[in-house]
Amino acid sequence: MPAKDPRSEIQMPAPGVDASLKRVERFLRLLTWQMFFLLAILLYLALRPQAGRYQFTVMGEDVGVFDTSNSRAWMIKLQKQVTTPGEEAESETQPAGGEEKK
Repeated sequence: MPAKDPRSEIQMPAPGVDASLKRVERFLRLLTWQMFFLLAILLYLALRPQAGRYQFTVMGEDVGVFDTSNSRAWMIKLQKQVTTPGEEAESETQPAGGEEKK
């Protein structure tokens, strides 16, 4: 008696198996998209500015800013700006378009 070829059975799936395979493929495709969206959300949450992320140190006229998330530091030179109590800042007093109020 000749033995059945197992390859011929594997190549010809039953009609119910084909529908089931399509459902599994659709489920896996949906799962893949959900995984990518979840990774994007987690990446956004990891890289956004967070409370306590930046630490500031004032040394005379310099300010040191340290980013705790990626261990970077910047030194910023402060500029002195002297205003008297009766004066207002220039940018706030000038109306848009260069028009003056009367």
